[in-house]
Amino acid sequence: MNSIKNIPGEKGCLCLLEKYSTPEHIVRHSQKVWEVGKFLGQSMIERNYKIDLSLLRASCLLHDIGKFPCILSGAKNHDMMGKEILEKEGLPSVGEIISQHVILKGPKNRSISEEHIVFYADKRVVHDEIVSLENRFVYLLNTYGKSLGAIERLLVMKQETINVENAIFEILKLDPEIISSSIMCNPSKTESSQKQQVR
Repeated sequence: MNSIKNIPGEKGCLCLLEKYSTPEHIVRHSQKVWEVGKFLGQSMIERNYKIDLSLLRASCLLHDIGKFPCILSGAKNHDMMGKEILEKEGLPSVGEIISQHVILKGPKNRSISEEHIVFYADKRVVHDEIVSLENRFVYLLNTYGKSLGAIERLLVMKQETINVENAIFEILKLDPEIISSSIMCNPSKTESSQKQQVR
């Protein structure tokens, strides 16, 4: 546990996911979201952009902690359920970020920060596979586009995600598809780096 900022390391996050009975497939999804988030966060830091990797890691790994409690209770909005859980666990800064992994809040033109990276990284992972933004939204529309209203909301989300992608990769000066090739070509590097960051 990072006592200064009260941000859990990877082991702490996995313990929290276990505490809230998070299914293994959601854990794997969250770990893959962290791989994407880590690549983006480190790439931005290399360009002298201020990103808190500890906060980003916890937010990626815990972004779906509210999913299974929502399934059990029949509640909606697992993002807000996750925020409530993390506030109860003494992690309000992480809770605030994960409350935005479905819909970003605040001014649209604000600087890219941890919540944008979590929001975007989640949109690049289907289950535990990194995919293109287009394929992710095909999956979302097929899975959740059961009404005209749902389809409209997903299309608004898609445009917002495209806007975030453009902003991130304008900073990085890279093509978005480098995520797939970089992570898939360097799995051992990603895994060893993750192990080094476990507190």
